[in-house]
Amino acid sequence: MSGRSFLGVVLSAAIVYQPALAAPPTLGQAIIKGQARINDVVTPSGASLFAGDRVATSTDSIAELQLTKGGNVFLPASSVVVLEQKGDHVTVGLEQGALAVLSKNSSPATVEANGVRILPPADSAAVIEVAISGNSLKVLARRGKATVESADRAIEVPEGKELDATVASAPEQGPTGTRASARGRLETWVFITAVAAGLTGLILGIIAVSRPNPQDCKIVSPTLVTARIVCP
Repeated sequence: MSGRSFLGVVLSAAIVYQPALAAPPTLGQAIIKGQARINDVVTPSGASLFAGDRVATSTDSIAELQLTKGGNVFLPASSVVVLEQKGDHVTVGLEQGALAVLSKNSSPATVEANGVRILPPADSAAVIEVAISGNSLKVLARRGKATVESADRAIEVPEGKELDATVASAPEQGPTGTRASARGRLETWVFITAVAAGLTGLILGIIAVSRPNPQDCKIVSPTLVTARIVCP
């Protein structure tokens, strides 16, 4: 066999027996009532979620992101989030609308909204709601506390309180518009007493976090107004 033929056989064998690339790990699944899109594609309920996915609900839909690690994230109508993963930790970036995080584990999902980071407690159950509109930010600690981290300060939101804040974006640097800091700065903020409706419009039901398996709690009803969460 000539050298050229032998080389061809070796290359062919390498291609045939090349191990398949490992599939990216799933972050969980999306339970959808109504219509929602993942990466701009209309998606059926039960679709798997991966790092980098952009999930958007329509004007008359709600979605529950059942995360393998990080708890459950509930999206009301007209909301958009992007999922990211660093190690075993999941970050949910809120781009539009509102969300609620229900967590009962040692590694809850972190929320990033308007350049600010919102962290549920890692040592207790929590229900945290977050909403944005323009440069405004609202964080409601419905159950447990939440920590709001900006570029210049960290504020703890006690249980039963809502933080209403105005966020100044991080300063731009250079002609390309790159950010000097990944965090926005809180210009103004005030605490108010939480109201029953909350920020997302979802009637969460605090009983959910007292259940042994809050991940089994489900959204019922396809409309935002009557949406509620039930637990087995």
